[in-house]
Amino acid sequence: MRYLGSTYIAVTILVLTFVLGLYVDVRSEDMHVRHLGISTRLERIVRLEQELTSLLSGAVLEEKLLRVSRYDSVDEHLTATVGTVAELSREMELSGDISVLLDLQKGLRTTEARSLRHMRSGNWGRARAVLFEDDYVLAKKIYEITTESVISALSDELAQRARRLEQMRQLTYGLRLAALGLLLWVGWMFSRRLRSEVAEQERLQQKIVTTNEQLEVSVRERTAELEAVNRQLAALSSTDALTGLANRRRFDEVWETEWQRAARMGLPLALALIDVDHFKAYNDHYGHQAGDACLRDVASLLAAEARRSGELVARYGGEEFVLVLPGVTADEARTVAERIRAAVEGRAMPHEHSPVAGFVTISIGVASARVQRAEQADVLLKEADGALYLAKHQGRNRVMSAA
Repeated sequence: MRYLGSTYIAVTILVLTFVLGLYVDVRSEDMHVRHLGISTRLERIVRLEQELTSLLSGAVLEEKLLRVSRYDSVDEHLTATVGTVAELSREMELSGDISVLLDLQKGLRTTEARSLRHMRSGNWGRARAVLFEDDYVLAKKIYEITTESVISALSDELAQRARRLEQMRQLTYGLRLAALGLLLWVGWMFSRRLRSEVAEQERLQQKIVTTNEQLEVSVRERTAELEAVNRQLAALSSTDALTGLANRRRFDEVWETEWQRAARMGLPLALALIDVDHFKAYNDHYGHQAGDACLRDVASLLAAEARRSGELVARYGGEEFVLVLPGVTADEARTVAERIRAAVEGRAMPHEHSPVAGFVTISIGVASARVQRAEQADVLLKEADGALYLAKHQGRNRVMSAA
């Protein structure tokens, strides 16, 4: 492990240099493509400018408007070419020179447009004067000089970039050599350490055999302890930590079992969903600790009322509880539910912010059916939930049975 850090460093350097080398290659290729594209288009710009000049000069000298019939298409091609050069050089230092070139080109086009208007109106003298006036000739010369300057600047900038990329490539080569040297040193040092450790491992082998025998004894003891803990965990996994009642998982298991049994034997099965009325208001007013105590009190009353064998009371979620009543008809289930409601009401736990009463109350929805098909289990749950909703809707602190 002593040399693991050096190995990581060497591998990291190798990876980084390969990535850097790839970056340099990509940038070099991009620079070459961009150089080729800009150079080709700058030469095309020079040719197109010459062609525009030739068209205009020929037209005014021969006084034939037909000579400039291709002016618009050549100008459009020239504009597109200059725009492409501007886009290709956007991230380069000569982008400012390209902007100057664009401005000069716009000035030339403006002057040429004036000359064209005179040509189309038949005023050849004015058209000729515009094209041969000193300002236009000077602007044309500056444009040509600027174009040559841009081509020269492009070559210089690309050469400078190429030098920087080559320096980066040489740097990556040097770093790779250093990383390889570091890996060789680590390998040599590791082999020395490995030989010494082999001898130590042989010495420890006998000790391990003895230790394994002791571990087998410990494992057997530990296995017995784990089995006991697992049994405890199984009990805890089916118990609600707050109320001590069965939890939702345990309810699902019992409900499925009781439903299947009722379906096989054709027996009635009842279910009661119980909700503490306005429990949020209770929590908000008295605090969560008092709310937990209230739920525990309600849970103890429910547990006391689940008297017969097979009956199960579980915490369904939040302030909701559920009572499973195997072999119980709808009337019998309603009687049990009413007894539970009265027990909670009789406990008279204060609830100042309850719109129902000045003490804690519950609402209960009851559903019962003589089970014939196993797939109807969810239906009975929905019926009980609907009855509970109806109990809440009609004022709470009451028992409602499913229709």
